[in-house]
Amino acid sequence: MATKVRIDEGAYASMLDLVQSCYSTNVNGASLDIDFIKDDYWLQNTAVIENIEKRNGCWMVFLVFAHHMQPLKFIKRSITHYSCQKKAALSAYYMRRLAAKDQRGTLTVSVDKTFYSVN
Repeated sequence: MATKVRIDEGAYASMLDLVQSCYSTNVNGASLDIDFIKDDYWLQNTAVIENIEKRNGCWMVFLVFAHHMQPLKFIKRSITHYSCQKKAALSAYYMRRLAAKDQRGTLTVSVDKTFYSVN
């Protein structure tokens, strides 16, 4: 048979204070709170390039996310590693297709299209 659980009066009072404080913290956030979303908005228009390198006897799989209009704006992320080059190449291909917005691969990056402005 289940017994009733008794809460100490001090613990019950502190729980009520916590609930009361949560009510006063429910305020609208400032626009500065979501600036991290605006800073990473460029990642929506990126070409994903797989990069396989041999390091310490294993094949490391990296994905490079490069902006299609500004190829020098990119992020390189380490994904996984394999002992076999064929497995690394195959998994890199499928990981690129999963991560890319354009899964057909028609979104390409060319360093020749980079525009430099000299002030």
